[in-house]
Amino acid sequence: MTAMADEGIDLGDLRDAIRQVLREHPGPIDAIPGEEGAPMDRALWSTMAELGWLGLGIDEAQGGLGLGMAHLGVLFEELGGVLAAVPAMQSSIAAEAIAAHGSETAKAKILPAIVAGETVATIALAGRALPVWQDGTVSGVVEHVPFAADADLLLLPVRVGDEIVLAPVDSNASGVSCEKRLVSDLTRQLGTVRLDFVAVPEADLLRPRANGWEALGDRIAVALACDAIGGAAEILARTVDYLGIREQFGRPIGSFQALKHRAASWKVLLEASTALVRQAASALAGADEDASALASSAKFYACDTYAAICEDAIQLHGGIGFTWEHPCHLFLKRAKLNQMLGGSSTEHKERVARLAFADMLAEPHIAPEPIPV
Repeated sequence: MTAMADEGIDLGDLRDAIRQVLREHPGPIDAIPGEEGAPMDRALWSTMAELGWLGLGIDEAQGGLGLGMAHLGVLFEELGGVLAAVPAMQSSIAAEAIAAHGSETAKAKILPAIVAGETVATIALAGRALPVWQDGTVSGVVEHVPFAADADLLLLPVRVGDEIVLAPVDSNASGVSCEKRLVSDLTRQLGTVRLDFVAVPEADLLRPRANGWEALGDRIAVALACDAIGGAAEILARTVDYLGIREQFGRPIGSFQALKHRAASWKVLLEASTALVRQAASALAGADEDASALASSAKFYACDTYAAICEDAIQLHGGIGFTWEHPCHLFLKRAKLNQMLGGSSTEHKERVARLAFADMLAEPHIAPEPIPV
C-alpha cells in the first residue's frame, strides 16, 4: 500500500502522531485489569476527540476529516497495539452507517456529536433472535454488543416484517437496559441489550440493502484485522526483546537456533498479514471490486495469525508468560475475541470461496471441483 492510500494526511505521519500519544497514555498493559475487565478508557476517548481521531472517516460537512479506511486502519492498528479499551471501530462504523443510510436530520444531529466525543456510538450487525419493530416500538434482545453499557447510541439490527434494518436506540430511553457480560478479553466489554417497547420512529430506521450490509460487514472485518496486526506486532516485539535478555546456560535464549527460527517464522507470517490487511483497507478506501474478498481474507488470516503468535509468545516467555501480572494473556484473550467477532474464520473462508467461484457458479454448465476433505 502506498503512503498516500487516501488523499490528504500522509499515513506514515498519522501513524507516528498516534503512536506518540498512545505510548504516553497508560493502558491495560501498564495496569493489568482484574477479572471484571478494564472499563472504557474515557480519558483516552477525550484525547482522541480533541485530536480529531474520532472524525477521521466522517465527512467534513459534519466536522470530520473525510478520510477513508486506509487512515482509519492506521488508527485501529495502533489502538490494537496498546490494547486500548475504547470503541473506536464500533463508533466509526456506526457513523459510516448513519452517513450512508440515515436521514439528513440524523446526520446533522448525530455525526458532529460523535466527532466531538459527546456521543459514544456502537453497532451490532447480527444476532440469534433479532428484536422486532412494530407500530413505532422495538422489543427484543441483542446479545454481544461491544461497549453496550458505555454507549449513548446503539445501532441495533431489528426485524420489520421480512426486512432487517438498523434501529438507532438512545441507551437512556425508556425501556432500554444494558447488562455487561463477562468475557475472556479483559480489554473490551460486551453487553446484552434488552428493549421493551422502545420508541423508534419509522423515519429513523436505517435500511441498508444487500450491498449496504456487505459494506458494513467488510469494514468491521478489516477493522478487526487491523487491530489484530497491531496487537500481533506488539506482542512479537515484546517476545523478541525477552528472548534477548533471558539467559540460560550463560547466553541469551534468543541465540538458540530453534527459538530464532520460531521468532523468524512468526515475523514472516506477520509481514504477510500486514500486507494483506493494508491492501484490504486500501481496496475499501478505493471501492475496488475485490474489496469484499480481500476484507474476508484479511479478517481470517490476520486474526488467526494474531492468536497463533500470542499462543507461542506465552511459551517463549517461559513461566512468567503464564502469570496474571504479565500482559501476554491480555494479548491472547483479545486475539481470541477478534477471531469470533465479525464472523468466524470458517465463515470468512467460505465467503472468500463463494466470491471466488461466483462467476463460475453463475454459468450452469460449469461446476467447481469438490474441495478434498
